[in-house]
Amino acid sequence: MSFHNEINCSGHWVGILRHCLRRRSIKQNVDDPTFFEQIEQVKWSWHHQTLVFPVFYYEVTTLACQFLAPLEQVQRILPSQRMHPLRITPWHCVVNISAFEYHQSDIGPYNELSVGVPIVLDRPSPLFVGTLSPVPTVPQVYIHQLPVTTEIARDAGIELYGFPKFLADIAFEREGPLVRCRLEKDGQSILTLTGREGQLKKTPRSRIHPFTVRTNHMLRCEIIVSERQQVTGRGTSDVRLELGEHPMAQELADWKLGPVLGYQYAPHHQVILTQALESFAAC
Repeated sequence: MSFHNEINCSGHWVGILRHCLRRRSIKQNVDDPTFFEQIEQVKWSWHHQTLVFPVFYYEVTTLACQFLAPLEQVQRILPSQRMHPLRITPWHCVVNISAFEYHQSDIGPYNELSVGVPIVLDRPSPLFVGTLSPVPTVPQVYIHQLPVTTEIARDAGIELYGFPKFLADIAFEREGPLVRCRLEKDGQSILTLTGREGQLKKTPRSRIHPFTVRTNHMLRCEIIVSERQQVTGRGTSDVRLELGEHPMAQELADWKLGPVLGYQYAPHHQVILTQALESFAAC
């Protein structure tokens, strides 16, 4: 039975009506209206609550940037020797900083910011990825930090996925053509990420394989992103990263992040998050 259908009769019809209205609203706002069709969700009882898998994110805004980073510095934070950073040069890798506004999801609205490192598992990355070597079609990304704004997003992410989540203040602002995400914790600034709106271009569906570590095992799930209208850019003119005084900001400062390699802004799209699909020894 679908998560949106209630057990009792009256709840059943209310659930169906809400489901249909939500789908109608979604189809008006996104470029991939059949994205969730024919996908059955499974209920999961968890701490006196009911979750569903896969998790549907019905309305999402994403602001994402890729930065050049010193390979030696970033390798130190990887939790397994099986993880090898994606190498842009013999001395440099990539760090992703991505901010998400989840306007509507199966666990409610919340915001999130990810700091991740694209990796290759069990073998060294080829050199000059993105120039002489192709970028992986489905990137694998180690998730190093993942602050969120709600308790259910934090607790479920930690317990069920091993995501390194903590509660923080994450706010999005729009000022003319600028889109800004501010991340703070206990009144201390962590970072402010600013991007610029631009010409939207149709972008096909894409997938990402996030990696986390829990009890000495690496876990992999899958994120599927719908077709979308997206701004894509390169260079520092579209992006600004400002670091604050929080310890997380100091860690990023110690990495000495270099030039912006890529930038994406997608104002409206959808996401499916699977449960953990694979487990690997983290030795």
